[in-house]
Amino acid sequence: MGVKKQRPLAVALDPKQQAWRFPVQQELEGLFGKLNAFNDRIAELAKDGHQSHAVNVLKAQALSLARHIDELRCFLVVPKR
Repeated sequence: MGVKKQRPLAVALDPKQQAWRFPVQQELEGLFGKLNAFNDRIAELAKDGHQSHAVNVLKAQALSLARHIDELRCFLVVPKR
């Protein structure tokens, strides 16, 4: 038995219906930048051998930010009609 290959969503929406997506996408871009900054700082501290409370706090904040990104990305999913 083979596995059915999924096709990407191909839903043509009216530009008026897509207008709400742009601010969400902009917010996501900013959040991805912040997440990259967190990850860079965590990697830098880990490289220097830091194992302080601050590293744990940065990791927790990065995870929280990643969850927020996932929530916003869910808004961009268009259901198949």
